[in-house]
Order: sequence, then C-alpha cells, then structure tokens
Amino acid sequence: MTLTLGLNFGTHDAAAAIVHNGTVVAAVEEERLNRIKNTKVFPARAVQACLDLAGASADDLDQVALFVDPKLHLLLAPSNLRHGTPASIGSLFSDLDKYRKRRRLPATIRSSGLLPKNLPLIPVPHHQAHAASAYHVSPFDNALVVTLDGRGEYETAAIFDGIDGKLIRRHHITYPHSFGYLYSALTRYLGFRPQSDEYKVMGLAAYGSGTYRERLARLAHFDTETGRLRLDLRYFDHHRRPSAQRTLYSRNSVELLGPPRNPGDEITDRHRDVAHALQHLHEQLVTAYIVHAQRLVPRRTLCLAGGVALNCVANAAVINSGRFDQVFVQPAAGDAGTSIGAALVAGASKERRPLQNAFLGPEFGTKAIEKALSGLPAGRYEVRRTTDPHREAARLLHAEQVIGWFQGRMEFGPRALGARSILASPRSAETAVRINAMIKQREAFRPFAPAVLAEHADEYFDLSPAGALVYPYMLATAPVHPHRREEIPAIVHADGSARMQTVERTGNPDLWKVIQEYRQLSGLPVVLNTSFNGADEPIVCTPDDAVNTFVRCGLDGLVIGPFVATPHSP
Repeated sequence: MTLTLGLNFGTHDAAAAIVHNGTVVAAVEEERLNRIKNTKVFPARAVQACLDLAGASADDLDQVALFVDPKLHLLLAPSNLRHGTPASIGSLFSDLDKYRKRRRLPATIRSSGLLPKNLPLIPVPHHQAHAASAYHVSPFDNALVVTLDGRGEYETAAIFDGIDGKLIRRHHITYPHSFGYLYSALTRYLGFRPQSDEYKVMGLAAYGSGTYRERLARLAHFDTETGRLRLDLRYFDHHRRPSAQRTLYSRNSVELLGPPRNPGDEITDRHRDVAHALQHLHEQLVTAYIVHAQRLVPRRTLCLAGGVALNCVANAAVINSGRFDQVFVQPAAGDAGTSIGAALVAGASKERRPLQNAFLGPEFGTKAIEKALSGLPAGRYEVRRTTDPHREAARLLHAEQVIGWFQGRMEFGPRALGARSILASPRSAETAVRINAMIKQREAFRPFAPAVLAEHADEYFDLSPAGALVYPYMLATAPVHPHRREEIPAIVHADGSARMQTVERTGNPDLWKVIQEYRQLSGLPVVLNTSFNGADEPIVCTPDDAVNTFVRCGLDGLVIGPFVATPHSP
C-alpha cells in the first residue's frame, strides 16, 4: 500500500497529485486556489487540497515524487528560480543534490510545514513523468508513447515503448531544438503570451491563408532518417542568455516576416497568415515525428503528453492519419500533468488503473454553496432551491440564457468539461459574439466548443473511431457536417470545424443530463461549453469563485449545486 504525492512547480502550471496503488485519487492545479493563472509557485494549497480529497494527512504519505531530475538543471532558467513558497526554488534545486543519495526532502520543502521531515523524495525525469502521465492511465497494455513540449531537463521530445506496464525510451530530441519553443516564439511574435496563449494562435490560424507557408518553413527542418528536429537558430533567441532579455524570436525573424505585433494591436491579415503558416508547419513537423516514432515502436495504439499535445488541430491530424486504431491524450497534458506522472513512476505499482474522467479536484457541499450565495448583492438576485438542477439549467439554455454551471468535483487540466463551465445554446451565432465580447471579454476570433451527447455525436460531427478516447476531453477538433452548421452556428469555427467534447452518460453524468434535458426541449443534443472564468483568470474552483464570476461577468443565471440564481428583471 503506497501513497505518493506528485509535484510540479517552478516552470508553469504548478500542481499536486496523489496516487494510491496505481490509482490517481486527486489532482489539483495551484492556479485554481491562489487565483494566479499559470502560477509557478510551490503548490502548497494544492498539496493540502489533494490530502483532503484523499482523506489523508501528510503523515500518511509514503514518498514525494518530483517532476524533474535535479542532476540536470536546464529545466529552470535563472529567472524562474525566484518562484517558490515558502522558500525559493533556487534554494530547493541547489540543495536537492545534497539530498539525492539520502532521498530525503530538502530543507526548502520541509520548511513549508506541510510535509514530514524524513519523507523520501523521488526525482523523476521530466519527459518520463509526461510519458507516465499518459501511458499509465490509458487503457492500453502496450502503446507507442510520444511526449512533446518546450523542454524538460534537456529533452524537448521523446519516444517511449509502453509495454506491460513499463516505459522504455527509444528516442529523444534535445534542447534548443523544440516543437514547443517554435510555437511559443511565434506566439510572442504575434503579440500573445508564450507558454500561455498558444491556443489563441491555433484559433487564429483558421482565418489565415497560405501566403507565409514558404517563409515559415525556413524556421525548422525535420530529418526523416534520424528523427531529429532542427530549428534554424538564426531565427530564435530562446537559447541565449540572459533569459530576461530574450524575445524567443530574433531580428532575422522580423526581417523574414515583418514587424512583430504588440499586445493589444489590431490583428491584420498578415498576422492571420503567419498564424496559419505556423500551424501548418507545426502539424507537418509533429506528424513527421510521430511517423518516425511508429517506425521505432510499430504499434497502432498511441499515447500523447506534453504541452504540445494540447494543440487540438494537430491532434486531429494524428487521429485522422489512419496510422492508429486508438489514440489517448492525457487531459492535463501540459506540465500540470507531470505531477500525476511523477507520482505514478515513483509509486511503481503493478496495478494500472485507466483514467475514468478528469474530475479529480475539490467539491463543495450545500452549506458552502449557501454561504457563497448569501454574499450576492441584496435585492439584485433571486436564489431558489431546486430538486432538478439539470432540468433548470436546460430551461435557461432553451430560453437563450448564458449560465454558469457548477457541480461536483473540479476538472484537472485546462479544459472545462462540465463541472466548472459556462453553458449556452448553440443555435445563434450572436450568442458566441456576446460571450466573447461582454462576458469573457476576449478576442472575437476565438471559437467555442460543443458538448454533444456521445450517442448523437456522429449525426453532427465527422468523427474518427481513433479519437474516441480523446474527444471526451475536448482535445481534438473535428469537421461539423455541412448540413448541420446552420443549426449550431455558435460552435462552428471559421474553417467549419469544432473543438469536440463528447459527453458520455457514465463518465460525465451531470453534463449528460443537462444536454439530454436540453435535447428534449430543443431537439438539439449539443450545447456550447466554455470555461467558467473571466478574462485572464483561472477556471473557478470554489462556490465563492463561482458567485463572484457570475456577478462580474453578467451571466444570465447560475446553477450551483441544488440552487439556481438569476438576476431580478430591471
């Protein structure tokens, strides 16, 4: 019986997870609790939340697993070393080596007061943690496992053979050549935040043309013989020091593509075309690496992890390639997921338990919800209790209301999957315009996802059987059938696709019930689903977060636990 705490912090997406005998029992991102998006700090709040969810105390832990092997210090740039609570990560990494042989927690973690003094520390190489986070929770005994991100200690991508519960590394790509940094550099060039806003560039790409494809192709080359990605480093500066002065792209990129866009500037056709060319190049490079991986590990089941595996359009290209019978993408594929992977590696359980859903975070009882609702501005809102929140939500959606939906355990990973969601009817394109402009206050080009009853998904979307394990986590796009697009325009992107979420009755019963009730009223088995948060905020976690966001964003209703809150009519 082994209880292992897994940690990720210091790069981005700080998180904690607890694994018990091969089963992930809890996983929480620190940003949801400290309300700082993509936070890097030591995940003290997430650790405590995971212990609470596991019904355990720190004294019950058998070991702590870390998301990186401290023998190699390349993962953390000097500018990142200041991020730590209660002591700096710089101090942590400087004394980790002292404690490696003893395998005891260094003083920098012990000083938090959270963890027992003599708790063993198990460092896990970063890409092994990524690989384990996908393979060990997949339903596959044997699988090709590919990890792609910005970088780990020195690796930026790796190929593993997952066989009978073990992971054997077969290939890797080393820094500074990186799929992730290629995309991040152009994300910054386009005026967005690197290692945060890549998904915006992916969405923007659908509006562009192929004008810049030939120029972008100069930035990177893939050697099909060796499986090596090579960036033309003349166009980048991510590998240079000091890191605080880097822009990720170089002057040569500016000469090639034109002036970079500043944040907040108007988005022009040139920007759209550069985004389109980047996404096209990215898909070509990722596909080439996976083709190479399948030559080394000739399997027809594939697991993907790493931040690059959050690119839904590239995932769809892999799913639709015909090379695989089944694909699985770990729902928290970015660095947050390494907390799960590190714990699974350190736990070394012979039992492998496939992930049933991503609802691994905190949940809240009626008293906590009532207390939060009592803080609503007096006289402005009606709050009532209901015996059927799913039906109430469906009625509001059918009346073209945009609502907050808060039920059960919080999701782990970047997607709102129906526990902390904003829901709306997909029948009007104006709904999407309103949510972007007034409620979430975000860029107009960004699409919304459909959540569709799994048993009706093929009626509306062109799905591949190979993606059946990916679609429930909103991690791949699919074409909307042309004859259906006018029925659900709010979720159809510029290229006729949608970032899919199939909703199964067993794996996601609360959201399934809402959509089923909505279908009975409207005839549509589809709703619009987006994350429950305001602009540049993490997804809500607590009832207080939900109530505050409901008020601040001007939602038409909030269905939270057994309660419905709506504004009084003016």
